[in-house]
Amino acid sequence: MPIAKRSRYFSLLSALIWLFCASPFSSVNAEDAPTLPLQAVFAENLLRAAITGAPDKEVIVSRVSLPPQTKLPWHWHPGEEVFYVIEGAVTLVRRGLPDVLARVGDVQKIAPKTIHTGYTGEDGAELVIFRVHAMGEPERHLVD
Repeated sequence: MPIAKRSRYFSLLSALIWLFCASPFSSVNAEDAPTLPLQAVFAENLLRAAITGAPDKEVIVSRVSLPPQTKLPWHWHPGEEVFYVIEGAVTLVRRGLPDVLARVGDVQKIAPKTIHTGYTGEDGAELVIFRVHAMGEPERHLVD
């Protein structure tokens, strides 16, 4: 089996073991969590590339670390966003929609231009985020 494929299986197995062995998520009230400036969020871009067959679109894949008991500023993206939780948990808050707690192994999709934020509990969160949007657009727009 190729190393990349073994690594993917090991990551998935590790996530499943953590999911079944970890203590329950301890939530924090969104109003009590300090808002984290986006420049303080650790994000590693794993891929940024044009989409074959759609030269005006690009895909961005990032690994993002969110510290414990913090909240992201309100923002929106010019295209679709999908995130996968690889460690911890994060509560997705979208204006006008119910909050969603995303734990290890969960995947959530955020429609383009949806104003949203996220906050973590005592464990923080590690995410892999996929974004597809118009080439050259900023990744996000901050709002009040």
